[in-house]
Amino acid sequence: MTTSLQALQRIFQARLLAGGDDVLLHLKAGGAFMKVYDRAYTARLIEVLSADFEGLHTLLGDEQFAEAMRGYVEAHPSSKPSIRWLGANLADWLAGTEPWSDHQMLMSMAAFEWMLGLAFDAPDAAPISISEIATVPPEAWPMLTFTVHPALHTTVLSADVAPFYQAIKAEMEPSGPPAPYDAPITWAAWRDPRSLMVVYRELAVDEAAAIAAATDGLTFDAMCEVIANNTEADEAAVRAAGLLRNWIENGWIIGLDADGMSW
Repeated sequence: MTTSLQALQRIFQARLLAGGDDVLLHLKAGGAFMKVYDRAYTARLIEVLSADFEGLHTLLGDEQFAEAMRGYVEAHPSSKPSIRWLGANLADWLAGTEPWSDHQMLMSMAAFEWMLGLAFDAPDAAPISISEIATVPPEAWPMLTFTVHPALHTTVLSADVAPFYQAIKAEMEPSGPPAPYDAPITWAAWRDPRSLMVVYRELAVDEAAAIAAATDGLTFDAMCEVIANNTEADEAAVRAAGLLRNWIENGWIIGLDADGMSW
């Protein structure tokens, strides 16, 4: 009984993705050279991860990076048509897998670099301008909601990995390993609407809470309440307005709406 080409391809794919042995029955002499394909496929995946996580690779060094990535690929084999998404679970995997979980800077670097990648290749959208926000009538402000640019992404870091990452990208020797934070800090990354370059910065506690509220579809009124929980209550509205202006200037906001209202 012969096996169709399509069936053989599925069996071969299963071998590469999950290590199945069924393909060996269809190969001459039991597939003496099959391990060449096994190793080449894994090596290619590690190469992709190295390109996506250059800072993490530098922190770990060649041998430990390869060891960690082999474990990661085994736990999270490529499952999407595009290999772009291979590293999506890496930060969480590092956080839950010994011995890597003993080093907070590794998870922070992986999360930071993944955030930058998401900002880099996110869909484009036209940001609103300050003149557009000026047309919102006063009665609409409490109900105002915002559509956030798809290139804006945030992540919470436990170590200050940005200086180390910047040194690596500049092909300079880092001054030392990333320093741990006293408390986790939220960072944001986005594409600058003018240069189209990915930029990033850390966020104050109230701004992190506010942009999370805006992303979740909360109203401006609710956003002010969130800010009031992290700053002086009587300054919340002014702080919210200042943050919103800054977000618009950075290109973070692409749409405005207020339930049941138009202008």
